[in-house]
Amino acid sequence: MKNVFYTILVTLITLFFAELVLRMVVKLPDPYQHLRVKSHSTGEVIRLQNTRNTDVRFVFNPNTLWPKEEKNIVDIHINNFGFRHLEDVDTSRNEFSIFAIGGSTTQGYDYAYEKSWCQVLEKDLEEHFDQPVNVYNGGTAGAAMFDHIALLQNRVMHLKPDMVILFAGVNDVNVLVGDDNIYRFDDIYESVEAVSWYQLGLARLTLYKMYLNAKQNFGKRPQKEHKIEPEEDEIEISPNVPVQFADHLASPAATQELPMAKVMPDVNTPYYAKMVRSFIATCQVNNIPVMVMTQPTTWLTEDEELQKYHWMNKNKEFRFEKTFMQETMDIMNDDVLEISKELNVPCFDLDQVIPKNGEYFYDDCHFTPKGSVMVGNTLSTFIKDNNLIHIN
Repeated sequence: MKNVFYTILVTLITLFFAELVLRMVVKLPDPYQHLRVKSHSTGEVIRLQNTRNTDVRFVFNPNTLWPKEEKNIVDIHINNFGFRHLEDVDTSRNEFSIFAIGGSTTQGYDYAYEKSWCQVLEKDLEEHFDQPVNVYNGGTAGAAMFDHIALLQNRVMHLKPDMVILFAGVNDVNVLVGDDNIYRFDDIYESVEAVSWYQLGLARLTLYKMYLNAKQNFGKRPQKEHKIEPEEDEIEISPNVPVQFADHLASPAATQELPMAKVMPDVNTPYYAKMVRSFIATCQVNNIPVMVMTQPTTWLTEDEELQKYHWMNKNKEFRFEKTFMQETMDIMNDDVLEISKELNVPCFDLDQVIPKNGEYFYDDCHFTPKGSVMVGNTLSTFIKDNNLIHIN
């Protein structure tokens, strides 16, 4: 009996000292950090939104198209209205306010604040007009037109912005090919991750984090990873800062494992056109200047390296021919161009401006830092050349 007691005691002491040593030499993020942060919802009117007054650390595993000189840990600040902007929204300021509304291609969590196209646009307009301009980034990953309209009506419209920019399309393609409830007739309930109290406690231990990492990676096929080593002082993640993770490699691999659909689905593109009309009409009846942008995608790119990282040509059960996806996106972009002409709304045809290769994109539609900077610069040129902003 004594031998059993001493064995257990020695084991516990060994584990204790092992934990102390590992904490000093191994830095692993808490896998359940997102469950420890208290969050609240402002209601179900806006389906997807950023938690206001929040600092987030975005960590991602890049693919081979990501420039080696760029970091893969980005600090994100969300202001008092839920926008990615260092300054709070304050209508008492004498500023020209622009609100950019879109999905992840507007949000731009992959790159530093100053390289997001919203900030590139803001800086260029400020230098040109020599007046304060704020471009508030209202991009939210996964957001589609029903989200954009909700954000416009409930978070932006009453602020009386000087301009609203709509940059949408690719998430709506995914909705139309994979969602049988595009009109949102029923309530949507998000699944809650079930983690027991003892798992939350164990996850504070480095030994348990190492076990979870080993368990997650066990049996995975080895992949050639293009890792970017962050600076040593940037690896430390504060326990008070929520962390979001992304993997540029996992999603393409998962898509490739899906069977190819034998029949391409019917796509209700008129639905998208009606939603774009609704967005524009909401701005116009409230005397808010609005402009739209077409959505570039790389499904038919000739860049073979870029082709390997496509992952959005799917629904839950099948993957679809990239030709079908591009043809659908082309129809939706043509509708945007036609609607903007009919309603006398400026349309920046980004789809025809930006090259479709791995220098400017790292997957189906997301920009590299160079691509994001190009979007901001060319959009600024379009706005200035067409005299869309009048600042006294």
